[in-house]
Amino acid sequence: MWGPALVLGAAITVITLGPSAPIASAEPMFQQMEYGPFSIGGRATYYDPKDADGKWYGGAQVRAYLGNYFAIEGSADYRRNDFENTRVHSYPVQVSALIYPLGHTRLAPFILGGGGWYYTSVKGPGVDDTQNRFGAHAGGGLQFMLSRHFSIDSTYRYIWLESIESKNVSLDDKKFSDNGHMITVGLNFHF
Repeated sequence: MWGPALVLGAAITVITLGPSAPIASAEPMFQQMEYGPFSIGGRATYYDPKDADGKWYGGAQVRAYLGNYFAIEGSADYRRNDFENTRVHSYPVQVSALIYPLGHTRLAPFILGGGGWYYTSVKGPGVDDTQNRFGAHAGGGLQFMLSRHFSIDSTYRYIWLESIESKNVSLDDKKFSDNGHMITVGLNFHF
């Protein structure tokens, strides 16, 4: 789990500082910027649930900026995990509130929290089921404005989800914990 996080952190550092930016002068990174009230973009998502291996997936996000310090994000992703002999396809739809303590700066840290609906298809021994699950999440992230119309961002969320109900090889009832760590990296267009 931490391998992708370290790569992500190094990539954001290189992108934000750049090869020609003086490291001692961080002031321009926190200057206020103006950009449109909406953004839309694609993202890569790494999800590491408690009872399965972490993997990268894809998704999309849209944000509405409501003032200088607050935004609402809607996102949809796809993921597939294998829990023992059970394959799970999940389509998370999340809504998050983002708080930007420094406002709309070129490099803008934020905290986030929200909830999600997870349409989940479960196939395993004696099970072919669809489940609708709900869960809360909390975390934080960074947004870097490449220009007035383009930004990159990265987030970390911990997600608390209802367990996945399945059966083991002996067809006994089994629950798998899908709580876990989620990291996203996105490219956004602001308008």
